[in-house]
Amino acid sequence: MAIADLGCATGPNALLLVSDAVEAVLAAAAKKGTDDDDDGEVLPELHVFLNDLPNNDFNAVFRLLPSSPLPGSGCLVSAWPGSFYGRIFPDASLDYVVSCSSLHYLSKAPTMKTVSSGEHLNRGRVYLSPSAGNPTAVLDAYRAQFETDFAAFLGCRAAEVRPRGVLLLSFFARRTACPSMHDCYLWDALADALMDMAAVGLIDEEQVHAFNLPYYTPCPDDLRDMVSMEGSFTVTIMRLFGCSFLGVSHHPTKDEDDEDLPRWLAVETASYVRAALEPTLQMQFGRAAMDELFCRYPLLLEAYYRNNKATKNKEDITNVFVVLEKKQHG
Repeated sequence: MAIADLGCATGPNALLLVSDAVEAVLAAAAKKGTDDDDDGEVLPELHVFLNDLPNNDFNAVFRLLPSSPLPGSGCLVSAWPGSFYGRIFPDASLDYVVSCSSLHYLSKAPTMKTVSSGEHLNRGRVYLSPSAGNPTAVLDAYRAQFETDFAAFLGCRAAEVRPRGVLLLSFFARRTACPSMHDCYLWDALADALMDMAAVGLIDEEQVHAFNLPYYTPCPDDLRDMVSMEGSFTVTIMRLFGCSFLGVSHHPTKDEDDEDLPRWLAVETASYVRAALEPTLQMQFGRAAMDELFCRYPLLLEAYYRNNKATKNKEDITNVFVVLEKKQHG
């Protein structure tokens, strides 16, 4: 049985998804042996495939293996570098595919047409925004890039996954077809911080106008339409759920005043965004700009959280959990 993690990354959580998958498979196999009253039940041989882009530090991931449950399960673990928007594995070689916090990243930023004056379409913004000059055209450009990428993802997995194989996917999403201000606040604050830096000459303003994040949070209709159009999978589960950035490194106590929460939440959120996007931002604005950017950014986030009365349990960002099953043709 082959299990693949697409976008495994590097760090203490790199083996978390596949470890859970392996434990679930072994528990199911043990239960089947008990139900069949067969003491000679043979556990499946498990192949675990770790995937991420070629610059991922797979050696660091392999150094985590001795402290994970995988070696004791008799798993054969290997790395398969490459973009999951292309083919990675042989035909019909996978049974169980997991991917967490990866599919909201696009293969590239969307192509934005310039307006008739020659100016950039998404001036002063870096993502979808209700305050964009032409939010409908920006949304159309982002949706078109997402459709191209997600169609490629599904088509490649259709070739690689065996009939009745399962994809378990979780990534950032949004609840409605039209993005709300809350869907965009992370990126509006980032754009405002960049524009503030441009105003004082720390970066080139035209670089801000030309920059768009390679990121998209689909709504449920986006996903259903693409799965239906590709045709190889059935949606068995699709659930939206919210999460908070608070608690990533700071865990508020009961005695802490709610007045402090916006500040802590802003620091936590900015740290997460920096860890995820700093390489992309560096390519556009330079390494020297990063410290100043991430000094300004949490201040703008804090103002947003205070204005919107952030609480310990309030949803900061929406995620989607999707389970797709490969159809058994013929």
